[in-house]
Amino acid sequence: MTKRLFFLVAGLAFSLKGFALTPCSEGSSHLFDNCVGSHAYANGDTYDGEWQAGKKHGQGTYTWANGERFEGEWDNGTKSGSGAYFWTNGDRYEGQFVDGIYHGEGTFTYASGRTVTGEWDSGKPWDAVARDASGKVTHGFSEGVPQCRKADG
Repeated sequence: MTKRLFFLVAGLAFSLKGFALTPCSEGSSHLFDNCVGSHAYANGDTYDGEWQAGKKHGQGTYTWANGERFEGEWDNGTKSGSGAYFWTNGDRYEGQFVDGIYHGEGTFTYASGRTVTGEWDSGKPWDAVARDASGKVTHGFSEGVPQCRKADG
């Protein structure tokens, strides 16, 4: 049994290594294809991650010259899938992206500690709950419309 488990794990590790992307060759990023590498743009932005056909594709981190950063999945040069966007003021969004905007399940956390958690649609909270820094529910969103919370008592 132990030998079988060893060979299963070893075989899985070997097969996964075969899927690892190779480092990108030196040169212009438009030539990067099915590889992992870094590129520094003339405006000071940088990207470190996976490339396909000269575009950001797969896992990667894009850092803007102003310090803002996106870490997550890219599809054909666009933020798409799971990821996190960090602003320089301490705000962040963690969740799903579609065509570069928040769409799907996610949490926006303000630097103050306030959060909005739930479903996002085209960059706006759709079916979500807002909480203050202590975790107390302050209001919600239903089909994109803010919903006031009834006073206790």
